[in-house]
Amino acid sequence: MYGIVEEWEKSVPAGLIPAVKHLRESFDEAHFGCGQTTRIFGFAALHNEAPDDPDKGFSRYLLHMQKIIGVAGAREYWDSLRIGTPPAIFKAYYDMYLNGVSAQALHVFTQLIGIGGANQLALETPFLEWAESQTRHMIRSQKHWIRIWVQEVCHRRVYDPNEDSESQIFWSKWQAPSLIIMTPSRHRLYEPDKAWELNEPAISTQWLKMFQDDYVLRLEMKLRKVAGETAVELAKQPKAPRDPVVPVNLAPKQEQSPIIPPVPEGRSGSNTIRRDARKLDTEAKYRLWRAEYRRLKRRRSGMSDVWYAEQIAKMSIAGGCSAETIRKNMTEK
Repeated sequence: MYGIVEEWEKSVPAGLIPAVKHLRESFDEAHFGCGQTTRIFGFAALHNEAPDDPDKGFSRYLLHMQKIIGVAGAREYWDSLRIGTPPAIFKAYYDMYLNGVSAQALHVFTQLIGIGGANQLALETPFLEWAESQTRHMIRSQKHWIRIWVQEVCHRRVYDPNEDSESQIFWSKWQAPSLIIMTPSRHRLYEPDKAWELNEPAISTQWLKMFQDDYVLRLEMKLRKVAGETAVELAKQPKAPRDPVVPVNLAPKQEQSPIIPPVPEGRSGSNTIRRDARKLDTEAKYRLWRAEYRRLKRRRSGMSDVWYAEQIAKMSIAGGCSAETIRKNMTEK
């Protein structure tokens, strides 16, 4: 509508953009629903208080998530909770979050296989490669939610009016408790008296990136596995000469229906919270672009804004946005 083409759209034929966009939005919904649910219950369990779920909408969502992630995922969740230590509780809800969005990512992948197979002649690459590439981009475009989740499952966010806006948006002074890297969450020895010991912001930022990288790695490993299994099934299919249409039911079946329901409404899961969270995240992304724009101008003065935007578009902070979108938002209004 506005002439702005996002990165993922470049390899999608115009007629398929609405369908692919819908699937990407379903993944965004899964991140919000799974993230909010596990954050609310994870925070309550870590701080030994009742979950903020007066309408029980998130309780129902949590039960549905246990069905979505299957028997193995649910057993992993309960085994961690039974350990009962803060790192184990953190791990239980972090794993459930990732397992929930993994299920939706694989569901999207199977849908993209069907779309690609039915429209192979319109694609520039083989449909399976196209579907995997689109899913990988979708996964990476949502990794910023992991940083927010880790922070908010550990601490209740309180805005300090004396902080500058950038510190408020990025929570850049946040200090991670050591429990998030203690066993069984990670590999540091669990020491009960040091579990809630806070670490410097610089170290905390490194840990947050570690969890973001872990999210990408875990989901992409599952994606590669399913893509490989699908390739094997494809290789077994007889193909009629010059027939571009591929059956759409080649992807391995999931144990449970992976479609994540809409996030529950109510005080904790209202549209207002969703709107505020997205607004906060969008503004944070813009600030990163603006900071990088200023840095690039100092290093390479005299270049056009289009050039600066193209450089930022190649970086992870682009978040999958096009250079044109970045150009329009990388300068102060």
